[in-house]
Amino acid sequence: MNKQELIGYLLLEMEKQNIHITSDDCFPKNAMVNIKRKLMIYNPSKINAFKVAHELSHVINKDICRGAENDAINPQEARANHEAILLLWEIFEANGGSYEYFNVFVNTTDAPFELAESIIKNEYLEMHEAITEIFEDEIKVSINKQEMHEYIVDYISYFDVIETVSIYEFLDRYHLSHNFYEMAKKEFQQLLGIT
Repeated sequence: MNKQELIGYLLLEMEKQNIHITSDDCFPKNAMVNIKRKLMIYNPSKINAFKVAHELSHVINKDICRGAENDAINPQEARANHEAILLLWEIFEANGGSYEYFNVFVNTTDAPFELAESIIKNEYLEMHEAITEIFEDEIKVSINKQEMHEYIVDYISYFDVIETVSIYEFLDRYHLSHNFYEMAKKEFQQLLGIT
């Protein structure tokens, strides 16, 4: 989805909120919405996807009293910025985008780089951590003593002489959770004849 398609999509979403949209080449700002009058006016030469998504957030949240356009400490403005970035990111991902293409996201949406990076990075990291937890839980459930034994036998087969064993290194090599430390330690002790 290119810039114009994205703006068009967001304007349609604005219309779904029963907002009448007017375009004016002489309008001094890029966009502005009046919730009470259910009206949005924008300058087509100045508008960008981030600003439309920002205004859409104000409409959805019914923000009637707002501060100045760039008032970052105003709670409604801060929320609108945050929600606009999340909305745009959701659209970006739905169209095949990912964190690896973050610069494409910023260039397409014209979102402020630092703000978008901090919001998306936090969301991406939280999601990654949640997936990792789920994955670790699945491993905890599915691994048994026999599988651990097979992993350790495979690991030991790479060495001619074993003087010391780093259990954490073993777990990392086989992408196992450190929660298996005790299980691995007991299995190493049995295989190597250490008590």
